[in-house]
Amino acid sequence: MRNNVSHHMQIGKFLGLTVLITALFVSTAIPVSAKTYKVSAWLPSWDIAEATDSFENNADVIDTISPFWYHVHTDGTLSMTNGAEDMNIINFAKENNVEIIPTISNSFDWRAVHDFLNDSEEKDKNIARIVDKVLFFDYDGIDIDYEGLLSSDKDVFTAYIKDLDTALEKHGKKLTIAIQAKTYDKVNVYGDYGQDWEALHPYVDEFRIMTYDYGWRGSIPRPIAPAYWVENVVEYAVDHVPKEKIFLGVPFYGGGWSEGYFYNYTYATIDLILERYGVDFQYDPRQKTNKLYYISDKDTRAIPVPHEVWFENSVSLEPKLDLVTKYDLGGIAIWRLGKEDVRNWKSIRIMLKEKPLAETLYFRDVNQNTANFTEITRLAELGIVQGQDKSGWFKPSDKVNRAEILKMTLNSFARDTSDYMFEDIIAEAQAVLDAAASVAIDESATPDVDEGISDESNDAADLSVFLDVTVDEWFYPYARSGVGFGIIEGYPDGTFKPAQNIIRVEAIKMALESAGIADGDFGDAGGSASGEWYAPYENWAVQNGLYAAASFVPDEEITRGEAAYIIAKVIEIVEVSG
Repeated sequence: MRNNVSHHMQIGKFLGLTVLITALFVSTAIPVSAKTYKVSAWLPSWDIAEATDSFENNADVIDTISPFWYHVHTDGTLSMTNGAEDMNIINFAKENNVEIIPTISNSFDWRAVHDFLNDSEEKDKNIARIVDKVLFFDYDGIDIDYEGLLSSDKDVFTAYIKDLDTALEKHGKKLTIAIQAKTYDKVNVYGDYGQDWEALHPYVDEFRIMTYDYGWRGSIPRPIAPAYWVENVVEYAVDHVPKEKIFLGVPFYGGGWSEGYFYNYTYATIDLILERYGVDFQYDPRQKTNKLYYISDKDTRAIPVPHEVWFENSVSLEPKLDLVTKYDLGGIAIWRLGKEDVRNWKSIRIMLKEKPLAETLYFRDVNQNTANFTEITRLAELGIVQGQDKSGWFKPSDKVNRAEILKMTLNSFARDTSDYMFEDIIAEAQAVLDAAASVAIDESATPDVDEGISDESNDAADLSVFLDVTVDEWFYPYARSGVGFGIIEGYPDGTFKPAQNIIRVEAIKMALESAGIADGDFGDAGGSASGEWYAPYENWAVQNGLYAAASFVPDEEITRGEAAYIIAKVIEIVEVSG
């Protein structure tokens, strides 16, 4: 028996290329934990070169590596996956004091294990084969990833794990297990009910809970691992499993949906999408994760449909690492190495391994002495703000205009699919521009045509939401989305005044409405602002500690640094309140 202690991308021009945020120096101001936690990681049998590079580059913080090297079959035999039993990986792990515990998978198919689990003779043969492999290659143990099990196989699976543990423990070898996430006891025909948590944990060294795939091929578009759901799983787990055995599964990938289609995305693919399509991604402070929309240029449907992509990066990883320290768990289990956000490792080093690093400086003109440094850095980490050009300058003291802050607020608070049609707006506007350009060429070649305004020009006018916002402006999609969401209305003369510097109360109003904070949350306005249109917004800002009532100047133009301060504070409040 086992011991119980054991980038936002910036659209420079309409549909233009994007520029990645680049930190000028390495590291961050993430708080360091009081103790260290273990890091286990699965190494897939695909993307082998990239996955191996990730392992080798981060071996200093990886305690256990589990290559996906074996499949189990109905008769209990094992087969090898692509690249299995690679002596280079085995030797590297041993040289760097990383435990190597390969994974055996049933490919999420209960049929692959049902027969031998229910046949004691074949079960014993399977266990003997596993032990032989472990001893021949001197593995540190084995990882069992049998998913989608029948509920009727729950007891025989527990008996199997108990017997496998006994056989491995004779040789001083470990047993780890991949567990399907759940938040309460379920009685399903197959799946998580085939794994009895309380019965299994005494026989394993690592109880790796796969807290991801909340959004999956069979679901509606939704996050891969929303923070609130992950914490619900943890709360259930600590009531049924010793906390030191719990390893929180953390995803390094994303998933995308497009009207009947589903795709898995690595973070490297997300980067390519951002650059290729010139799109933004949005942060969801309630679910503490990210999403984006794009229309593929390979979409052959008569009417192309946007892809909704939810993905994980260092920003969404950190709340999960917080749960490890909050509940004092054993550590994390990463799915999977290869093509991940490289900044993930910085967060792991600092938050789980007590490896503090110097503060990240995202911009040449922003440092610890800059006003609103913390808030500017936070928005840079989230990918919401970038410099005004490619030179790395943020210009925190410059005034911010209405178009700039509208983009910042829209990208700070993700919208539901039913509401967010940003990529449709871009595609529609571009089609009108292309048609107008084509007409212009035709008319220049045919001087005797009617000199009246073309239908295409009328189409462009119809798409405009303000008299001073045309479809070829970089901020057009944001203005149109802002009107659609009820965030902006413009002025009585039909203009938006995008280049006009924004004043403090307008910025607060825009941030609150982008966040979906309703008027009813503002409380009663009083003081000198009573009766003014902005009184509720001033009151909210004062009550929530953004400003002191005595020094609040509602109509003062604000800087880019203060705009970052307002938005970061609203994000922080939304994250805490949910």
